[in-house]
Amino acid sequence: MELNEYVYFNGEVVKLFRMPQGPDSDMLFYASNGKRRAYFDTSAMAHALDEPAYVVEPHPPGARLVSNGLPVFPLHYENDDDGERKLGTDSKLLFTAPADGAYLVRVTDARGYAGDRFVYRLMIREPKPDFNVTLNGANPTLNAGSGREFSVNAERMDGFDGDIQVVVSGLPRGFSVSTPLVIQAGHTEAKGALHAALDAAKPEETDAASKVIATATVAGQVVTKEVNNFGKITLDGKPKLFVYFEPDSQKQPASPVSSGPGRPLEIIIAPGQTVPAMLRIQRNGHDDLVTFTVENLPHGVIVDNIGLNGVLIPKGESERQIFLTAAKWVPETDRLCYAVENQAGRQTSLPVWLQVRRPSGKVAVAGK
Repeated sequence: MELNEYVYFNGEVVKLFRMPQGPDSDMLFYASNGKRRAYFDTSAMAHALDEPAYVVEPHPPGARLVSNGLPVFPLHYENDDDGERKLGTDSKLLFTAPADGAYLVRVTDARGYAGDRFVYRLMIREPKPDFNVTLNGANPTLNAGSGREFSVNAERMDGFDGDIQVVVSGLPRGFSVSTPLVIQAGHTEAKGALHAALDAAKPEETDAASKVIATATVAGQVVTKEVNNFGKITLDGKPKLFVYFEPDSQKQPASPVSSGPGRPLEIIIAPGQTVPAMLRIQRNGHDDLVTFTVENLPHGVIVDNIGLNGVLIPKGESERQIFLTAAKWVPETDRLCYAVENQAGRQTSLPVWLQVRRPSGKVAVAGK
């Protein structure tokens, strides 16, 4: 089983989002609004323990399939609950006519019941692909020399599934942010970190407000939309932990929190490769263990081999090595990712540029 493959569960089709990260980690499916997303207008439902499941490939109606001993599952559109579950008890069906002609739409009760009081309203319209983006984490309070996590969430409409780029600008002096963020095609969320320099001044009411702009190509047209901004940014004292996320290289050791944004450190990984990285902390009052997550990794890149205890730095220690693994199909991309701790106010590190690059493929040939 690989990421992005479809899985069939007794009429419901889901899509693999993340493989297990260790012996006590679960497999995750794509979700929408916090709920498992059902594809091809199938209906989400409860499933029994030990129920058979199949990795499946979609084929159009009438396709001739070579018999290989595996089952074929026709999807008859009878109980078309909204697969994204945005419409409550209403149903939704996306239909692409295979050819010009007349088509009959029939609406019936899924249980076969009928009567004079069974009344339905049917709306048929052309799709209007679109999107909206919302920033979550407005009016943040940041500790000096540390960061705070935020997210941007996309509402996709009528089949729009492309990339959405979100750019943040206009921050007060001494503050930096991971920008641009990209909500990947087929996804609904990207996460970032807003960071305050150690010597940042407290923002005044008269400081310029931040600006957040989302851009995507919809039906061949570039669409730009303004997103709600960070609002009032409050600066607090130093945190109980400073967090550092870095390449595992003696050439780029951990350094004190800078007074300016600077250039992010870089980690380069190839598809199908595993590379080490380092998590470090500077304790400033928190002396117990610390657990972490690494956020905003490109889809298909995970923190691997996390073990039963997850990613943690034990009491009395200040660093640990972690491993990033990229699936073989991950395309070349750049992504600003960061580490966030879970015990001292969810402090974040400065972002790191993770670069996914395919090997050059150069071959040395001996001369004659």
